[in-house]
Amino acid sequence: MTLPVYNRGLVYHKVSAEREWGITTTTPKQFKAQIDLLRHLGFDFTTIADRGTSDNPILITFDDGYSCIREFAAPILHEYDAPATIFAITDYVGKKNSWDYFPEAKQITHMAWTELRELSDLGWEIGSHGSTHKRMIHMSQKMIRKELRESKLELENQLGKEILTFCPPFNAWNSELVYEIEQAGYRSIAISYPLSGLPTWSGSFIPRLGVYLHDNSLMFKGKIITNPFSPLAVFQQQVINHLGDGKILENWLKPAK
Repeated sequence: MTLPVYNRGLVYHKVSAEREWGITTTTPKQFKAQIDLLRHLGFDFTTIADRGTSDNPILITFDDGYSCIREFAAPILHEYDAPATIFAITDYVGKKNSWDYFPEAKQITHMAWTELRELSDLGWEIGSHGSTHKRMIHMSQKMIRKELRESKLELENQLGKEILTFCPPFNAWNSELVYEIEQAGYRSIAISYPLSGLPTWSGSFIPRLGVYLHDNSLMFKGKIITNPFSPLAVFQQQVINHLGDGKILENWLKPAK
């Protein structure tokens, strides 16, 4: 049976048994059920870099590179011989996520370099999520280039592999940023739905839909296979993108005049 697949990229942020504020944590039980379903549907797990080697790929990606991914998600994926792609924030490797909205007591730790190297050696792809997780589209050209090139160089020096995939923080991108990403040497850009106004460039856009705590099995299927839940899944992503695109955080952190 041929499934009407419209999306092959899924993005997770945290997979953990710990409760947290917000909706970006998937429990290990949920995650295992989702991975099992994808395998049952006949998908091949692959990284963004290796997606062209499969006839029926599915891309499991993790934004931010939290240590809970190594603790909870990696063992589950290992059971299925399933590699994934992680987007690391280089200035926060091994540190707490103080860039996020949460107060200090609720902050969690990003993976250390040893953990990223371990997963890289197991066939996972490590991509760049920038140096600081700041919204880049309103930065100066100098700061954009610094974020793109320094994060790429740091990852390459630490992992000993060429880094070719970039994920814009907060899914905030425009044609000018895409141009700078291309000039920095990346060949793929991971973005979220909806897909409108994509500029032409020499590389590839990797569309993805996020997976969240409240997603049931029908909503999860709607993120991959065309069904009545698919428009809702895309709309959900659009709302979450708008609420979490960094504008609120930036305004909150601006010093009073």
